[in-house]
Amino acid sequence: MIIAYILVAILVKTSLLGLGVVSILLSIFALCVMSINKLPISELVRQKFKRVFKVALAGHMCAYLSLLVKALFIDGVQDIPAFIVSHLVLHHILCAFVAGVVTFLTLRVYAQVHCKQNVL
Repeated sequence: MIIAYILVAILVKTSLLGLGVVSILLSIFALCVMSINKLPISELVRQKFKRVFKVALAGHMCAYLSLLVKALFIDGVQDIPAFIVSHLVLHHILCAFVAGVVTFLTLRVYAQVHCKQNVL
């Protein structure tokens, strides 16, 4: 299970740095690892980690979709500086939001697993 936590930590760090493409690739890689490799974790925990990586993937894809939509509204050369600045601000806000959600979901998974282990 430590591999999943390490992948989440790397994903949060790349999201906070605003590295959307790296975060997308890391999310896809993590989903493949969780699907293909039979890590010694229960199926319920595996599904929860897959959900975390899917949320990160969807969040970053939405950030790039917003970039594409905003690019369609460029009328001329004079709009390019405003487009770049607004994209940087929006992109970092969305990436930070994705990192926060991923952190929250991962802490929930950890708390549920830790609580279940203490009960047993």
